[in-house]
Amino acid sequence: MVVGLSSSKGILALLNETDADVIQFALKRLLELVDTYWYEISPDLPLIEELHESCDLSEETRMLAALVASNVHFHLGAYNDSVHFALEAGTAFNYMERSLFTDTILSCCIDQFVQYQEQPEETRGKLDPRLDSLFTALTNKWILQEGTPVRELVGFTIRARCLDFLEKVLRQDIALTKSAAILNYTFDLASVMLRDIGFRGKILRLLADLYAQGGLSTIDYFSRAQCLLFLGDSESTTRLITDLMQANDKATAYQLAFDLYEYGNQEFLSAVVAALEREAAEIPHPGLTSSPPENEGEETSTKEVDTSNLSDVHQKLLAVLTGETSASFYLKFLYAQCNADIHILNHIKQSIDAKKSVPHNATVIAHALMYSGTTIDAFLRGNMEWLARANYWAKFVVTASIGAIHRGHIDEGLAVVDPYLPKEGVGLLPYQEAGALYALGLIHAPVGVTRNRKTIDYLKNVLRKYSTSEQMIHGASLGIGLAAMGLKDEELFDSLFACVSGCDAVASEGAALGIGLLMMGSGNRGAIQSMRALASEDNQKEKTIRGISMAMALMMLGREDECWAVANELLDDSDPWVRLGGCFMLGLGYAGAENTKVLERLLSVAVKDTSDDVRRNATTMIGFLTIKDPALCLELTRVLVDSYNPHIRYGVGMALAVAAAGTGDSSVIEVLWTLKDDLVDFVRQGAYIALAIVMVQLTEAEEPRVKELREIFSKKIAGRKEDMCSKFGSIIATGLLDAGGRNCTFSLHRQRHRLDKAVAGMFVFLQHWYWFPYLLMITLAMRPTCFIGLNDNLDVPEYTFKSNAPASRFALPKSVLAEKKEAKAASVKAVVLSTTKKEEQFHRLKRMSGSGRAHDAAEAVAASKNAAAAEPALTPLGAETEKKEPEPSFELLKNPTRVTSRQFAVISHDVDGRYVPLKPYPTGICLLRDTKPSDGKQKIVSEVGWNSADDAPPPEPFTWP
Repeated sequence: MVVGLSSSKGILALLNETDADVIQFALKRLLELVDTYWYEISPDLPLIEELHESCDLSEETRMLAALVASNVHFHLGAYNDSVHFALEAGTAFNYMERSLFTDTILSCCIDQFVQYQEQPEETRGKLDPRLDSLFTALTNKWILQEGTPVRELVGFTIRARCLDFLEKVLRQDIALTKSAAILNYTFDLASVMLRDIGFRGKILRLLADLYAQGGLSTIDYFSRAQCLLFLGDSESTTRLITDLMQANDKATAYQLAFDLYEYGNQEFLSAVVAALEREAAEIPHPGLTSSPPENEGEETSTKEVDTSNLSDVHQKLLAVLTGETSASFYLKFLYAQCNADIHILNHIKQSIDAKKSVPHNATVIAHALMYSGTTIDAFLRGNMEWLARANYWAKFVVTASIGAIHRGHIDEGLAVVDPYLPKEGVGLLPYQEAGALYALGLIHAPVGVTRNRKTIDYLKNVLRKYSTSEQMIHGASLGIGLAAMGLKDEELFDSLFACVSGCDAVASEGAALGIGLLMMGSGNRGAIQSMRALASEDNQKEKTIRGISMAMALMMLGREDECWAVANELLDDSDPWVRLGGCFMLGLGYAGAENTKVLERLLSVAVKDTSDDVRRNATTMIGFLTIKDPALCLELTRVLVDSYNPHIRYGVGMALAVAAAGTGDSSVIEVLWTLKDDLVDFVRQGAYIALAIVMVQLTEAEEPRVKELREIFSKKIAGRKEDMCSKFGSIIATGLLDAGGRNCTFSLHRQRHRLDKAVAGMFVFLQHWYWFPYLLMITLAMRPTCFIGLNDNLDVPEYTFKSNAPASRFALPKSVLAEKKEAKAASVKAVVLSTTKKEEQFHRLKRMSGSGRAHDAAEAVAASKNAAAAEPALTPLGAETEKKEPEPSFELLKNPTRVTSRQFAVISHDVDGRYVPLKPYPTGICLLRDTKPSDGKQKIVSEVGWNSADDAPPPEPFTWP
């Protein structure tokens, strides 16, 4: 500002002069005055802009005029015009200067650059080269400037989609720190922040290369494998594992294989396994002679690889990758440490009316959930007459529940259900045998058919042989979809598609869902168009359309922006069942993405659609988008809890259950606790189920309302006047609370990585509103909560670690019998002696002395003391003579053991002097590194039946009339 000037009008008058030097002088003075007198300068903006465009003035003068115009537009709030003239000002605009004007212009320039970068390449125009130059100069300046926060630079370059600058930032930080911390941060940021799958893939490819470079002090194999998994790069993944095996780092290779199995799909794992089999077969082994192939011109990839001669190490590696090893360890753990209380089931069975099919079915399903994965089916065997009451589709559920109980028991899968499968020469029992086919899929769902397609071939033959039975087609289709989940096999697709188009409603719904599971996450446009055409046919059945809607959503699982256009097309349809598919597709396509645009769309549908089914499911799908952030789901749906529409309230309960599954989130529990007292029966049912999913494995020490919830369920089940919805929900919720023998939780993601099988299982489970056998699908979302440490031979060594919390905090709930004994002991009245009465009288009279009757009180007190002295001091019956010792503040745990998902936060691995976990935050199955191999042979755990000979045997067959 020029001192002494009270107006800019005199300077503005100079702009009308013809002398170029005078005009230049005036513009320079106006730049000094503009922050104070911009309101006086603004009427002359047209003149200043005209000077900027004048060909008679020098370049410097024109740029000064543009800069003055930019400042005036800035003060007027016209930021787009201000940015335009700032770019026109060229070198006159000093972006290095720190001021409100400069910072605002730079911020707007960055926003414009980002908006341009976010546009699809095929629709975006040409970028202003001056904006590009300014952005490049800014970025280079910040990268070279000392003290610039690296994480901010990473976020900035990712948001601006400048891969070259991102690489420069990452390489610079790696050179300084020799650490992969910034790479891990970039990986998390790209997974959460980016909606464009294509650009996300480019970043992950860059990260995979940087993880492998030599600049890091230690190579993070696990993060690199995650990048390759997201990219679907089976070739590089195979090379990574092969390099580790050749370097004799078996432990890391095994741990990578465990992680890949947990996060990968069958298509990816099949490719890795096939490549490893070929490479391992080419390695010469002692005692084996290699023979040349019969047809040298035959491609290696098309040959059947003989794996019988592979080394023991390679056999173990392949078993880990296919999930056989994980399934075996989890099966042994769940069987050996099953803590389910069968007295709860007996109480349910005695409380319900066995003549009513709804509570009968619910009890069978609750049993399957309670003992899922344990292979323990004693309740079924002990209640054959009661089970015989099941008819039609209820019988289908009974046999299917066997598959849930034997989940992961793949070695004996066919043997387990063989008594109930169709046989040659025996009359068809369609419901029982179809349920067995469904059970076969549930058994193989955790592992799939990566190496052994025997089960798939059997189910395909059944599908072809019994093409006229709707029950058999339904069961076989579900079995194929579960066993081949994510396999994307075109031949199986054709077989199932023929059933969708040529069968009745029940069969076509099952076949459509089977296609969705088979092609899960493929985003196959041709398959989706074919299914869409079927749904649009005239007079198409409701069940068929609903099955197709579920299938299309599953095919788009995790595809994000690829499904946006298709989903909106479905949502604009006049048929509510087709619009339902649009909601499904948005929920699964953006599962875990927390995409604002999609959340707004779903909320709009939830409050505006004319169909209650669409509104309910639109609300529910919000939970799938927010599976990584329950607080966001609660924030979005809290206002809908008070909706007048019960379907929306039910949807809120299910959305919160999905988003907060297994978390025990107290804020979510608070909302669900109010919904359990809703006036509408099916809302209460949903609230019970949601509470069980959220509060699974919570203890009274963590959440005191757990015990009250169990009592509520027991009361609802036994109540004669309770409505059927409340009974059904309470029975199912009871099974969910004790899932997997009280050793499982529900989890749709792990360390912010989406678990596709779990998401699919939870999604289909929620469709029990229409078809109750889908309730068993939630077993796909069950995850054992345990720690199983393995050495590099995949044995379980003796290993001790510490839980830094009292044992009671995460202890198992007491059994029904134990609670009854405690209640009985507490109800026994203690003997009250006269000395006790005298003591009470003494204290009462002492209080009387304070009310003005001191003389009478003193005499009474003296008499009381004399009487007390004459009586012996006896201990009342039941009183404790010794005080309880204080509970230790920690607990030592031995490998393998139950560790709840919330308990992992207080686990430390600093007790054992020999082993350390290979990963920094070990959960589930984890490799242990032997730090003292010189101490001799490792001690292997053998007490709990960890040898293969101690596997749970196949059950004896049972039948019912």
